[in-house]
Amino acid sequence: MYLTVYVLLLAPALLAAAGPRPARRLAPAPAARVLAAATMIAAVATVWGLVVLAAGGLGRVDEVVAYTRADPARLAAADPVPRALGALAAALLACGLARLTHSVWRRRRDVRALGALRSLPAAGNLVVLADDLPDAYALPGTPGRIVVTSGMLRSLPADERPVLLAHERAHLAHRHHRYSAPAEFACALNPLLRPLGDRLAFALERWADEDAAQAVADRSLAARSLARAALAGGGHAPRTTLAYLRHQVTARVHALQSAAPGSRWTAALPTALLIAATTLALADTTTALGRFLEILHP
Repeated sequence: MYLTVYVLLLAPALLAAAGPRPARRLAPAPAARVLAAATMIAAVATVWGLVVLAAGGLGRVDEVVAYTRADPARLAAADPVPRALGALAAALLACGLARLTHSVWRRRRDVRALGALRSLPAAGNLVVLADDLPDAYALPGTPGRIVVTSGMLRSLPADERPVLLAHERAHLAHRHHRYSAPAEFACALNPLLRPLGDRLAFALERWADEDAAQAVADRSLAARSLARAALAGGGHAPRTTLAYLRHQVTARVHALQSAAPGSRWTAALPTALLIAATTLALADTTTALGRFLEILHP
């Protein structure tokens, strides 16, 4: 456990460094799935690594040893984690859980605030808000809604509006909130994961862009719609929504002006190997923690 627990704590940094490669070399949909897997396994590794370090270090505190009547020599041999390191791990874990709690609370608050939009008159799942600020976003849930402002509709000619609607429908159809919300929580637990979270958010928008381009069968039209919407000055959508004008709009327009992307799966190999190694470290650390707890509670 002494070595593998540090592998767990190193894994998030390695995964964050390796994440950009599959994001650039894979099509948006598989890139999003790989990045989501990397983000989740990195978050689990962060929490479990800190839990194990805290247990190993604090389990050797004199008061704990006296209470459990465990053999100090056997404890030291089973898990040579310094007490100070255990205390530091416990403090870092508490900070991460506090950030996670705040992130969950803030997201639930925002979702409740947006809940009134579900009761507004809708054409299918489309809600048009009387607002001069150009904006559009997908509101997941039951029922899911596509929210578009009147300002956005006025900013786009008739032939470009289907692109926007197809983009937001893609967010709802593929349940992209099931990628974005866990990634937000993972980044709250470990700020080192924010580059992975940003890459994942971009991949989700690119995924919806590609679906929209396929729906209208015209990549140039999709690029023009996105560029025109951005020039109209939008981007004020609530942070918890899946918005049209968010996450590197210029790069997304350039991507739509190019050929449809393919996937070079060899680019995902380093990330896949890191995920596999982290999973093995999780299993080994869990086994070692079990042995340590057996000594602690004879």
